[in-house]
Amino acid sequence: TDFFADSPFMVELEKDLSLKKQMLDVVILRKKDGKMEEELPDGLENLADHNLLSYKSLREPFDDWVLKELTGHYVNYRKQVSPSFDKLLPEEKFRLYGISTRFPKKLSAQTKLAQVSPGVYNVIRGTDHIRIIVLSEISEKESNAIWHLFSGISEKVRFAATQYKPHSSDVSTIIYKLFENYRLEGVNMPYTMEDFRK
Repeated sequence: TDFFADSPFMVELEKDLSLKKQMLDVVILRKKDGKMEEELPDGLENLADHNLLSYKSLREPFDDWVLKELTGHYVNYRKQVSPSFDKLLPEEKFRLYGISTRFPKKLSAQTKLAQVSPGVYNVIRGTDHIRIIVLSEISEKESNAIWHLFSGISEKVRFAATQYKPHSSDVSTIIYKLFENYRLEGVNMPYTMEDFRK
């Protein structure tokens, strides 16, 4: 503080970074030991105990800034779920995922996306390995139905609506809202809620 006293700069100590609310899109958290009964969607086969997802829809770009945000969320989340700041949970207990409806062109121009399978890519930032899942490119199969619902491609959404098997009763309402959002965004959605109910 003294060094910068007569300069154009000022020093703030112990800056509180929690003044603005920050929201992480999705956390998939292991609640007990055991294996999944059904096949996981492509890209999620390497789930850890704590899986942090950042999602960008049809009109939102998935770029370098989004990866920086995801990494920042990971740092804060890891501190919160660990026993203490001095005893952080091991890094291997965490996975980072970027979910994008469309291919992230800008990001691919800024960093290398290593393709693992159709629609699934890995990005390395420092020592962090981040899985990028591009929903519009994912293979069309039953286990990927959840991804196809958000793909932004009417044929894939239609396929997903016929293949996805809901696990809770309120899913039909959520899917109906999703279809309505697609229509508002100008995506031709020939599949209706009545079709889904049938």
